[in-house]
Amino acid sequence: MAASFLFSSCDKETSTTSNVAITVTDGLTGAASAGATVKLYDDVNKPNTGEAPAYTLTADASGKISAPVAYIGGYYIVAENGTRKSYYGGLIPIGIFKTQSDIDASPKQTPAATIGSVKFKDTNGDGVINDADKTHAPLLFLEAGQTLTYSTAVY
Repeated sequence: MAASFLFSSCDKETSTTSNVAITVTDGLTGAASAGATVKLYDDVNKPNTGEAPAYTLTADASGKISAPVAYIGGYYIVAENGTRKSYYGGLIPIGIFKTQSDIDASPKQTPAATIGSVKFKDTNGDGVINDADKTHAPLLFLEAGQTLTYSTAVY
């Protein structure tokens, strides 16, 4: 019994990459956030569930990261440096409370704001920071072969 096989060349589809150029600053000082970790998630829920990111990148001494990433359309970004973050489980930090008058003039937060604590964005404009203000981590939308430049701050 004779068998004959036909082999054909099958080109494996090459994955398209894009590049990210991310700058991380310290929200308190505006200085570079050297050593900050930037996590890129490929799913909107992963930044809040503890699942592993698709990429974990580390900022250099100037707070900068430049890296190729697989093109998938978009990544949700979270930057951290020690306890400081660019995203807190759904809440977006916008600064640090510096004075009591700053606290008094801002939307009420729970737990109660104190001088030195993180100030969060009132995304729905109701004057109160609560679960209704939670939103998705910022989305970096990439195009194939593009270099995307993005800046974020940690508070």
